[in-house]
Amino acid sequence: MTQSQPLSAQDFLPLEADDIHIWPLSLDLPEAELRRLEGVISAEETAFAKRFAFPSDRSRYVAAHGLLRLVLARYLDTIPAAVTFRRNADGKPRLAHPERLRFNLSHSGLLGLLAVSAKREVGVDVEEIRDIDNIEDLAKTCFSPAEQAALAAVPAEQRKRAFFAGWTRKEAFLKALGDGLSRPLDSFTVSLAPAEPAKLLRVEGAPRTSESYAIRSLEPAPGYLGALAVDGPEVRVLWRWV
Repeated sequence: MTQSQPLSAQDFLPLEADDIHIWPLSLDLPEAELRRLEGVISAEETAFAKRFAFPSDRSRYVAAHGLLRLVLARYLDTIPAAVTFRRNADGKPRLAHPERLRFNLSHSGLLGLLAVSAKREVGVDVEEIRDIDNIEDLAKTCFSPAEQAALAAVPAEQRKRAFFAGWTRKEAFLKALGDGLSRPLDSFTVSLAPAEPAKLLRVEGAPRTSESYAIRSLEPAPGYLGALAVDGPEVRVLWRWV
């Protein structure tokens, strides 16, 4: 898991136009810290947390969204309770005043991943690498034909990692676009072979789109894979710690 360190002023230097701050967030928090974060999240988030059947899922949700508010509040020079969100038509959350900051949050297992940008749309995804039965069959439901062929060409011992590399890149791209509910997963292609750099290769019906987004592979902690998607070809990724 990522090392916890106090937030410092250095972490919140103004974001340059091509900078993306990446924050790994440990969701394995002591009870006292969770109680503090319960006082940070909104009434709507509190009500949503109570819907989880398992206490562990409830705790991780509170941790992820409480830490999100703490970090964004520091960037915005306000208190966490004053950070307000709205959602676009496809459900992507953004600040009520998005001209001040763009962000995206993902979490899996005991790890959250937060991407923060000054102006550019961002999407981030993280997955705990775990065993999956019939990866090839699962890939047929969410990968393009080119991705399925690329996955089949990967040596068997590397196929699980390649699957999660492709999955996180696809999810990050959809989240950057903000239309994840309306774009089929097999309508675009990303690289996933271990020897290939992360890249958006093709978008069905929009050939220029693949040139307009930067995709980065992320390894935020042992046992996890992540990806970042940003609108624009140039990006500088800066890691931050909370």
